[in-house]
Amino acid sequence: MKTFVLLIGLLALVSCTWVEPSEQGKAVTLVKSSHVSNCQSLGTVTSSTKDTVGFVDRSEEKVAGELLDLARNKAASMGGDTIVAEGQPEGGSQTFRVYKCG
Repeated sequence: MKTFVLLIGLLALVSCTWVEPSEQGKAVTLVKSSHVSNCQSLGTVTSSTKDTVGFVDRSEEKVAGELLDLARNKAASMGGDTIVAEGQPEGGSQTFRVYKCG
């Protein structure tokens, strides 16, 4: 019974979203690199989040969403309004280039 309760609790944690976008982060847009040719580059940010809880893999969609929210929040704090992903999420981490386009 203890194992069952622990498993249910672990599954509940796996389905949770732990990262929320800030108000400023909500204004940051994700675009393809072809859309930033007239923008000012502000640098890069690397986002990291848990891709597993215990021995259970978290949903790739939830992990990618959290990485994007973290990148948006960091970009906003740098004065950016646009980000471009550098590759795909890997191991709960992803790098983004930050731009000021507006």
